[in-house]
Amino acid sequence: MTDRLETLRQLQTVDGELYRLRAEQRQKPLALERAKQQVAEQQAKAQAIDARLKTLQVQHKEKELLLSTSETNVKKLQLQLFQVKTNKEYTAIQHEIEQSKADISLLEEEIIGFLDASDHTRQEHAAQLKDVTRQEEALRAEQTHVEAELAAIHEQVAKLDAKRQTIAPMLKAEDLAFYERVLVNREGLALVPLIGDSCGGCHMVQPPQVINETYLKARLVTCESCSRILYVDESAGEPMKGGDAGRASTAA
Repeated sequence: MTDRLETLRQLQTVDGELYRLRAEQRQKPLALERAKQQVAEQQAKAQAIDARLKTLQVQHKEKELLLSTSETNVKKLQLQLFQVKTNKEYTAIQHEIEQSKADISLLEEEIIGFLDASDHTRQEHAAQLKDVTRQEEALRAEQTHVEAELAAIHEQVAKLDAKRQTIAPMLKAEDLAFYERVLVNREGLALVPLIGDSCGGCHMVQPPQVINETYLKARLVTCESCSRILYVDESAGEPMKGGDAGRASTAA
């Protein structure tokens, strides 16, 4: 059993690293996708500002056209003043001219407002485009970095997979199958040491019988709480607890 546990410990070391690396393989592309989404959002924002600018420019042209029409109308009315024959007609045309000039004044104010808004929006658009360019450059650099990291991880995984293929056949089929079931259920951590009287995985205190059987190493012993396989780490040099007397008498 000692040899089996030692082989399982070697396999656990390899599998623990494989689980960590494969988690990185899954997470790194996700982080890159989030960065891409952020760039897309900034690009959409730039497009929205550009659309707003175009709307302002269209509205500005419409007001310019109205202004031109109103100014032409005032000139026509002013010419009519010299052609009227009664004071009443003269007064009516004069009133119309004054009203048109008031409208022209309002149009001029609106045009100035559109010009100011267009200038501000144009500056906002230019600043947003700079932000987009910076983020796109950062994304390209990050993509290159992530691709290099993934290539390195792929290489490490291949080496560990090869190492695993040399260790796994050293175990009995039933032991390997049991270990791998726990490995999957416990996300890469199937074998843990006793720490005092507690499981090194879930940290739950173990009954004396479980502790004694773990020290005896006659069979694979599992934590009653998390079902991980337990072993005694002799190199830790921890004092015996819980079922010490039982272990000592058995050893004697």
